[in-house]
Amino acid sequence: MNQTQLLFIDSKVENYDRLISQVHPQTKVVILQPNQNGIDQISQSLGECFDVNTVHIISHGAKGALSLGNSILKNDNIHLYVESIQQWGKYLSADGEILIYGCQVASGKEGKEFVRQLHQLTGANIAASETLTGNVNKGGNWYLEVIFGQLKSALAFTPEVRANYVGVLANIVVDTTNDVVDDSDGVTSLREAIIEANSTPENDTIQLTAGATYDLTISGSDEDAAATGDLDILAGGGEITVISEGEEQAVIDAGGETGIGDRVFHVLSDAALQLENIEVTGGFVTNGSGGGISNSGTISINNSTISGNLEDFLSDGGGGIYNTGTANITNSTISDNSAFYGGGIYNTGTANISDSIISGNFSNTAGGGILNHYGTVTISNSNISGNSADFDGGGIQNSGTANISDSTISDNSAGVGGGASNLLGTISITNSTISGNSASNGGGIGNFSGGFESDSGIANINNSIISNNSADTAGGIYNSNTVNISNSVISNNSAERRGGGIDNLGTVSIIDSTISDNSANRGGGIRNSDGTASISNSTISGNSTFFYGGGIYNLGATAIVNNSTISGNSASNGGGGGIGNLGVASISNSTITNNEAPSDLGSGIFQKAASIYIDENNGNYTFYANATVTSSIISGNINSDVDSVENDNTLTSGDNNLIGTGNAINDFNGNNDQTGLTNPLLGELADNGGSTLTHLPLPNSPAIDVGSNPNNLDTDQRDELRFVGSAVDIGAVEVQATQITGTPENEIINGTNENDTITGLAGNDTIDGRGGDDQIIGSRGNDFLFGKEGNDTLQGRLGNDRLFGGNGDDSLLGGQGRDRFSGGAGDDTLTGGAGIDRFIFNTNQEFTPEDVGVDTITDFVPGRDIILLNKSTFTAIASDSGTGFSLDAEFAVVTNDSDAETSVAVIVYNRINGQLFYNVNGTEAEFGSGGQFANLANAPFIGEDSFFLRE
Repeated sequence: MNQTQLLFIDSKVENYDRLISQVHPQTKVVILQPNQNGIDQISQSLGECFDVNTVHIISHGAKGALSLGNSILKNDNIHLYVESIQQWGKYLSADGEILIYGCQVASGKEGKEFVRQLHQLTGANIAASETLTGNVNKGGNWYLEVIFGQLKSALAFTPEVRANYVGVLANIVVDTTNDVVDDSDGVTSLREAIIEANSTPENDTIQLTAGATYDLTISGSDEDAAATGDLDILAGGGEITVISEGEEQAVIDAGGETGIGDRVFHVLSDAALQLENIEVTGGFVTNGSGGGISNSGTISINNSTISGNLEDFLSDGGGGIYNTGTANITNSTISDNSAFYGGGIYNTGTANISDSIISGNFSNTAGGGILNHYGTVTISNSNISGNSADFDGGGIQNSGTANISDSTISDNSAGVGGGASNLLGTISITNSTISGNSASNGGGIGNFSGGFESDSGIANINNSIISNNSADTAGGIYNSNTVNISNSVISNNSAERRGGGIDNLGTVSIIDSTISDNSANRGGGIRNSDGTASISNSTISGNSTFFYGGGIYNLGATAIVNNSTISGNSASNGGGGGIGNLGVASISNSTITNNEAPSDLGSGIFQKAASIYIDENNGNYTFYANATVTSSIISGNINSDVDSVENDNTLTSGDNNLIGTGNAINDFNGNNDQTGLTNPLLGELADNGGSTLTHLPLPNSPAIDVGSNPNNLDTDQRDELRFVGSAVDIGAVEVQATQITGTPENEIINGTNENDTITGLAGNDTIDGRGGDDQIIGSRGNDFLFGKEGNDTLQGRLGNDRLFGGNGDDSLLGGQGRDRFSGGAGDDTLTGGAGIDRFIFNTNQEFTPEDVGVDTITDFVPGRDIILLNKSTFTAIASDSGTGFSLDAEFAVVTNDSDAETSVAVIVYNRINGQLFYNVNGTEAEFGSGGQFANLANAPFIGEDSFFLRE
């Protein structure tokens, strides 16, 4: 990109939006973000340009120093950025210029040396200020007095903007580590800098020396003006940024229990503090909140450490941070803090935590790492590890709203909820790992109801892993309210007593998930007691128990298993290797095989009455087992498949089952039940597609085409079509159409006239689906995919592919290469994916609506993708081939279909609804022999350059 002027402005500059509001329109403005290295941000933006004439840099400055993003560039560290700064010069024109507006950057010998080094490294003409830059009433001006080379460029801002700017671009430089308040000593302490910044309405940056320790030694006297005790940040003082000037953090230490007896920072309501590359330590509060920081305003913590702070027994909470306002924490560490509540963080406001570590914190009660009390906490790409609490939530205790994504919660411990405890609140965990945590109850997660609050205690777990956690009860998850689990794995958890993976006393929903290799005394995978467990499209495998229910132990509760696989589980001394049912169970379209239990104790399903103690007045109550099984496989288990030990238990067939052996097989006397079949002809538990492992019926399996579909399922466990052939298959997996797989070589692969699934693997392949509704999947090469007859799905994947839909309503998906699409006849759906794609409309004959159809392009990107029109089909086009429309009048953009009909243009686009028309009739009504031939989803704005014409 040839950009002649770039302006970089630091977001910490007061009212920066006013400064940039009237810059020259040809100037590209880049705002330096506060949580990123500003030198890197400048390098990245310059790298997208060439022959830049002028670069303006506006930021807070000091003698020989510039504050850029979360970094300070100065004489002492410029050697670390030599390569980056030299690159700046390569993107400038031969007489390129850099104008630096920071206060006093070029002041004195040190400042001039700093500017000289920039001039030498970039080869640019450079100007910088040796005085205050900004408002004249505050001693500022807009002169750049020190110049290396010759300048031609004007200042970035108009005289009016400069005159109206109220601030100055100066850092407050702290030049003593002593904690003093003395205006006559000729130096500025940290406390004095805070007091000065509080006294003005502008944003201020306070610059500390990297690696230095600033001990707070003035004990508190019950005031909130920063004169004594903690450093108070007041409303009305603008945002105050405290930043270390180099790579090493500056340390602010309140001395701990033998120090000032106060926290380090107190951010009052409506005040704002930003910490950059700072360590906060030694805070100690005995009757208040926040050992390190108490915030009721707004605090941003970037690249910093909050460590070794203490909030004493029975105070308000928050060893590291107590937040009732807004706290934004990025690239930071909160560690080794302790408090009665919330060892690391106590939040009742809004806390946003990203790319950070919460570790080694401790709470006497709840929330070793974080306690979220009726607040909102959002955590992303972070690690919560090694924290502990005596009672609830070693990693996090939530009674508000907690959203956790792309994070790890590991090696935490507590009495309840080693990784996370959710009481009264809603916690959502996405793309995260909960592992290695421990507790007496709920090693990974404890989710609890709130007494009379029926809608409290909701945990949503999606696309996450809960593994290697341990507890006395509920190794992975303990639930007494509501847990929703989807696309997740719960594995290798253990419980001494019950519920290796999950112990449920409430409502749990498990969808598209795997419960595997967990262990417990009862209920290796899941123990469901006095609750409801709904399991669909999931696999429960490899779990083990000593007594009942290797996979599922259902005790006086309701278990619903649908479209799922229960395989390879074991109960070594009790019953029900797959399911131990002592309650009510409903099983449909599922596969239960290869499980193990002792002889006559139901390796697949074991039914037994349960005697449960109510109270001293009512004594014991006996629950009799009641299971209904429909269109399911319970066969191929080790020893027997279905057993029941009391006559009052009931096992009801819902028809169309495939059953092996056991003393309960006579209960399977429904329509189309098959019993006594010990070999259901299933493949091994394997990846047969979908998100979970399954058993695929082998050729000639007695399960094929003899099942039923009681729940009207559209898909099987793998999300493949549920109805293929003359009837659905029994069990969790529906055998699909003919599957044809290529080799890694270049080859020609032909399908059949039936419904085929054809996969190319590697090589540059030509794949022809022929008849039927085919699924054709390309390879990693440059492929030709032909759907031909039927409603086909063509998927290109990697490589530069060509996809031809043929007849039928086809779906063409490109993948990552530069792909070409031709939908053919029918109404097709075309998705280009990444890369530069071509959407071709050509029938090799004159246009008819029946031959062309109306194709939907789902992701057309103007300026990247092209619509290619063959003039042999669109015969009314007179523009030259080999480019877009050479005759401007042949393409028009309108806002309604009526205008499209009467447009003089041949190709007309309705930019409101995204419809694209071929108009043969000109200004007459309707389109003659033409008509609509495409629809662009989301109605992108396209022009003549979005088309390419060919003969």
